[in-house]
This record gives sequence, C-alpha cells and structure tokens, in this order.
Amino acid sequence: MANILEISEAIAEYIKTKENVKADFSVSEIEQHEITMKDGKFTLFRTLFDNNIDIKVIKDNKKGTTSTNNVTVEAAKAAVDAVIASAEVGSPDENFDIAPSLEPEKFSLGVLTPDIEKLMERTKELADDIAEKHKKIKLMEMFTKYVHGHVIFMNTNGTRDEKEYGFYEVAIDFAGNDGEKSTGIAESYVILDSLDDRLINAGSIEKDFTDAENSLNPLRISDKFEGDCIVTPGCAAQLIGGVLANAITDYVLINNTSTWIGKLGEQVASPLLTVRSNPWDERIINHEIHTCDGFRSENYDIIEKGVLKSYAASLYAANKCGLEHAPNSSFDLVVDAGDTAFEDMIKSIKKGLIIGSISAGAPGANGEMSGVAKNAFYIENGEIKGAVIETMISGNIFDMLKNIKAISKEQLCDGQMVMPYLQIGNVTISGN
Repeated sequence: MANILEISEAIAEYIKTKENVKADFSVSEIEQHEITMKDGKFTLFRTLFDNNIDIKVIKDNKKGTTSTNNVTVEAAKAAVDAVIASAEVGSPDENFDIAPSLEPEKFSLGVLTPDIEKLMERTKELADDIAEKHKKIKLMEMFTKYVHGHVIFMNTNGTRDEKEYGFYEVAIDFAGNDGEKSTGIAESYVILDSLDDRLINAGSIEKDFTDAENSLNPLRISDKFEGDCIVTPGCAAQLIGGVLANAITDYVLINNTSTWIGKLGEQVASPLLTVRSNPWDERIINHEIHTCDGFRSENYDIIEKGVLKSYAASLYAANKCGLEHAPNSSFDLVVDAGDTAFEDMIKSIKKGLIIGSISAGAPGANGEMSGVAKNAFYIENGEIKGAVIETMISGNIFDMLKNIKAISKEQLCDGQMVMPYLQIGNVTISGN
C-alpha cells in the first residue's frame, strides 16, 4: 500500500512550485474484506485494495480536474502538470474558487478494527434465518463486507484533513419464488457499525423479504382513480431526492429552471414535512467531513415544517447566483418522524397503494412524473388486498410534497439515511 501521507505532502510541495494556482486534492486508500454466499454456502472470501488521487486546480479563473489510481509521487506530479494544462485551455469564470483554510483535524468514523470471524458468523446466520423464516425467498447472491478507508484532503489555503473510517456492508440480491411463480429480482442493502444484532434485523432486510413473498400472487387493477399512496422509506427517499435535484441543486439554480427560485422562507411542502441534510447524525455511518469545496461540513435544514430553508448550492453556484453555499454537500437525508403509525395510515385509506419504488424517467423541470409502481400493494377500505402489477401512478412531485397527509412514527435507518413512510393524497393510479 502507498504511504498516502507522504504522497499528499509531495503533491502539496509540488503545487507550491506552480504560479497562480489554487488547488485542492485528496489521496485515499480503501481496503475491503468481502464474503460471498450462494445457495447457503460460502463461495468466496477476498481482500481488495484501491488507491486514488483526485485533484482540482484553478488557474487564471480556469478550472481543471483529474483523477488517477496510480498513487506514486511521480504519477501524482504528472497528474498535477496534466490538470494545470487542462485548466489553461478552459474557459475563465471568476466564480471558481476553493474554501478558505480549515484548522487541521483528524477524524475517526465507524468501526476501525474489524471482527471478520464475527462477520462470517453473522453472514451464515443470515442465510440460515432466510432459509428458516422465508421459505419463498430465492437468494441469488449475498455479499457482506468490511470496508476500511483512509483519506487525506488538502488545499493550497492550508487545509489538511485526515479521515479514517470503517463499516460493515450487507447487499442481497433475491426474488420471491414458490416453485411455480417468481417475482422480479430485488435488492436489500444496509451499512452498519456494529455486529451486535442478527443481520436480518438490519435496515429493511426482513420487510423486503416479506414483501417479495407477498408479491407472488399479484392482483390486476383495471380502473383509473385518484387515491392515497403510502410510499415506503426507500421510495420516499427516491421522491424527495427527485424533488431536491429539480429544485435546489447547482444545475437548476444556475440555469434558472427551479420552481423554488426565490422561495426561501416560503411554504413549499406540507407543514408535516421536515427534511434535513445531516451528515453528523449518529445514525449516518460514514459521512463527509468537508464539502466538495473544502468547507467543514455542518448539518442543515432544507425544509422545516414545509418551509424552504436553504438551497444546496456549491461554492461555484453560490458565487454565480448570489446565494449562500450549502453547509454540506452530502444529501445524507434525515426526515423527521411523524405521529401516525404505519398501520393507522393503512386503515385510513379508502382506495390506494403502498409503493416500494417507482420505475420512471427523470421528472420534467415542472415536476410532472409518471411511472410504474414497483413492490406495490393495493389498499381498499383500510385493508391490504394484495400485491399489484402493471400499475401506473402519475402526478407532480412538487404537489406530492404539498399533499402529504401523514408521516409515520416508524423510520428506516440503513446507515445512509433516516426516512419514515409518507402518506400522499390525490395521486392518479391507473391499472392496465
């Protein structure tokens, strides 16, 4: 493995020899211990190593970026020369910049010393739990990993961050199968900083299996109606992420296509909804410590009780548009829990769906969207009647946030987000 601290120092010293250059860069090393199981048996154990250098330079108001996995001093110097040459032929823009200096800090996140033997025990236990409790689940492949990383980030203003992190990861490809019928292939994924509990209890793993088993005998909805939809935490993240991408990120702010431009401090969603970008939430296992521009990352509220509080502008977009740059660039979303139990949501619906995900293209700039409801279940008079197939939903994603009728007490914590169920009214549902 390369000595990333020595290489970082060499890059910093080499950049100092260049005139009129602002730069930031990171040097990273990652080690992964990966376990693979198939048909209830271990099929592979391997250790993988990866190194990378990422460099951004600004010269004469022109920007260049590069990346290389050749982590040597010679390769790093060649990368600096190449990226400066790339910047010199670019277009100047006075809005390009890097963050001012941060006090040098070291950060340790997650579990830094792995228990591989325990991970193997938990992996076998998970396979046994699935075989015992979910006999209609066919495992395609199951991966568990321990990931350890070490990153040095520096800039020419004097910032020097060192981050070491570690976490466990579970990824399962599976389908419902009763010997005659089969569902589509699904995936369940979670990252963890502890192996104290059975893996089947982590994230949404067990619920994902149950939903797949319950999808083996689907119904067909033949009519078109307007009803309520309960979106699962995974689907809620998909929906909210789509809204935010269309409303508060660099591209739509710079191109003036966001429907939320000029709406800071205004109501843009149901008063029930509070959305935070909180990398420092203790339930987020591995997170950024500085923004993509080099500022120290801080938690911030995007929407508070339905009111737009902030845009997610990078330093460049903030300079370009006259805005404040976002306190972090992570989108580690934490949505506040509500006061309604998931079961009570179901009981309140006369006619509607529970939706696990939506298969659709990117919504238009105005938020119009239509797609196929996946991992979906039909509700009638407060009862789940069964899974559905070939069922479309359509609506406007901005209106959907305004039409939130309830938010669940329950939240999914999968190490990357904290998300409840959302009950949304006035969604158009169409059968085949």
